[in-house]
Amino acid sequence: MRAPWYRHFGQLGLVLLFTLPAMAQTWRQIGPLGGDVQSLAAVPGSTRTLFLGTSDGHVFGSHDAGEHWELLGRIGSNHDDVIMTILVDPRSETTLLATSWTLGSQGGGVYRSTDAGHTWQLIGLGGHAVRALAAAPSNPDTLVAGAIDGVYRSTDAGNHWTRISPENHEDLRNFDSIAIAPHDPNTIYAGTFHLPWKTVDGGKTWAPIHQGMVDDSDVMSISVDQNNPSHVFASACSGIYHSADGGASWTKFKGIPTTSRRTVHILQDPKRPLTVYAATTEGLWKTSDDGGSWHLVTPASWSILSMVIDPENSDRLILGTERLGIQVSENGGQTYRAANQGFSHRRIVDAAADPQHPERSLVVLTSSFEPLLETSDAGRTWTPLAAGLKSGPPRHVFASPEGWFAAPGPGGLMHYDRSKSSWVGVNQLFEKPALNQPRRTAMIKKVSANSAKAPASSLAPAVVKSTAPFRAKVNDMAFGRDVWYAATEEGLFVSRDHGLNWSAVSFTPAQPAAVSKATSGSPIRAVRAGSGNSYVWAVTPRQIEISGDSGKTWISHTLPFEPRGPLHFYPADEATVVLASDHGVFISRDAGESWRQANLSELLIEDMTPVRNAIVVSTANGVLFLSRDGGRTWRHMDGPNADSALSALRSRDTGNQLVAASATEGLFILDMGSASLASVDPVATSPAPRR
Repeated sequence: MRAPWYRHFGQLGLVLLFTLPAMAQTWRQIGPLGGDVQSLAAVPGSTRTLFLGTSDGHVFGSHDAGEHWELLGRIGSNHDDVIMTILVDPRSETTLLATSWTLGSQGGGVYRSTDAGHTWQLIGLGGHAVRALAAAPSNPDTLVAGAIDGVYRSTDAGNHWTRISPENHEDLRNFDSIAIAPHDPNTIYAGTFHLPWKTVDGGKTWAPIHQGMVDDSDVMSISVDQNNPSHVFASACSGIYHSADGGASWTKFKGIPTTSRRTVHILQDPKRPLTVYAATTEGLWKTSDDGGSWHLVTPASWSILSMVIDPENSDRLILGTERLGIQVSENGGQTYRAANQGFSHRRIVDAAADPQHPERSLVVLTSSFEPLLETSDAGRTWTPLAAGLKSGPPRHVFASPEGWFAAPGPGGLMHYDRSKSSWVGVNQLFEKPALNQPRRTAMIKKVSANSAKAPASSLAPAVVKSTAPFRAKVNDMAFGRDVWYAATEEGLFVSRDHGLNWSAVSFTPAQPAAVSKATSGSPIRAVRAGSGNSYVWAVTPRQIEISGDSGKTWISHTLPFEPRGPLHFYPADEATVVLASDHGVFISRDAGESWRQANLSELLIEDMTPVRNAIVVSTANGVLFLSRDGGRTWRHMDGPNADSALSALRSRDTGNQLVAASATEGLFILDMGSASLASVDPVATSPAPRR
């Protein structure tokens, strides 16, 4: 019996993997710069040393007044720790306190660092969602924390905590803001999701203080005039208020539009008491006459999450924004400049790396003004590339030999036309028999193999070609030398004109007795094409389809599992296939007839990519594994960040580079000539085959 077609090629690819030198590993972060700044803090008395906190537990620091930033460390163990507050101890600039609450897990608490933010320890209220923290100006050892379930106080710098609000009180819960009177640590103001409260005896008794406020106001910040303790400011979803009698009554500031009333912070100029800033989700507002008049001093599109005023020069404003990172003004808000060098905290959900130009990359962002950014100079500059997109960030982006392709969320496929500086939709090609044309099947039966051969055109049925916009949801793309493929939810499509027009592929069995389980409309999760035009691999939810003749005929093999999420696979050669999914990594040496599972410590695989003669996979927890022998053995590999999840892995063959997109920290590049492995034992594949 004749051996299957792949047997003739099975030995070729197994010798292609070589050992890379194990040198010091150097990941390079290339941006894009900026991102969300949840909290800001400065060493008291100056802004030369700054700290910022993010919505995923990371703390950055700057020692040159915000000109350059570096990632210092992480508080907590969750990737959803929102750092609401950072405080610097006025007695030691290396001692920091921070609070967090988590979006989905049972985390949160109060943390301390004694080494300027590099390492953190939970010192209290573990598991509590702590949304506010204040230190008494008259006694830094007295700390008050506002949590979802109550108010807590420490009188020994955070070592021990006591609840000072009644337990299970109907209104004394869901605290969002805390302030302490400048000369009396027992006088505490606390804002809830529903109006403010006050205690003058350290929490023994509490009184509501909301006369003059709109009912049901979420009090997001409270501050006390350091020169006049009876003068109190409060910002709420209903507006900005001030009180001249310690909160007994409130008056709403006028002049700020309703759309800007969600004020996150309100700050008083330390040198000009009549100058007040309101940091809102729709810009920064400023008054120079104690609220008599207000004017917007940033674009209305800016969402200000945190703010610091330089006490040495109160015209210097440092804003922590949503999406835009740090913005600095040297003239009281007249002009601004970005100050994000070293701070890249973008949420990248997909990326593409130009295989021919190592300096060019494309990233898909969420929570951004621009859903797509491109760099053509290895990250030194980034350019928005969203013109023509009408449905937000695309599901996926791809690097073809002739430019970028994007798969919009609702469906379809677009390519970036540089001559038009815009994304342009591609077409789907339909072929139908021409009307009023005789069918040719009878003629074909009458022509014997030994008879005079008629021209091929005389046997082909007449067809009419038409085009329509491509609508299918694209999961993957593959680029052969002349033939390109798109894996979609409606089947496999092929283009022979560099992506302008696409037609459906029919899965015809390779032999008459064979049965291909896929049809032209079956969902295709992933596709790969050989460097020539012959070999194509397509993966459906239950099987792998392989063609050795440019898609004319196919053989089908069942996958070793039924995946619940995305599939990633890499054909190391015509017989060796590496498959990765939420079930782990599987390797086949016989084109999918049998499979062996890699015995990795983590099974939830996020992505996989070949890099020259190696294979790299990333897990949902950000762990990297590398194989240099076609999946036989695996080793742990150091990632760009010890605790950062990776949303995408890509490679550049021409530059021997691995490109890793962090889910929160931007884009990283590693020269695989300097890749090092962690000092652990290799992880071998399991011996038992799975069919």
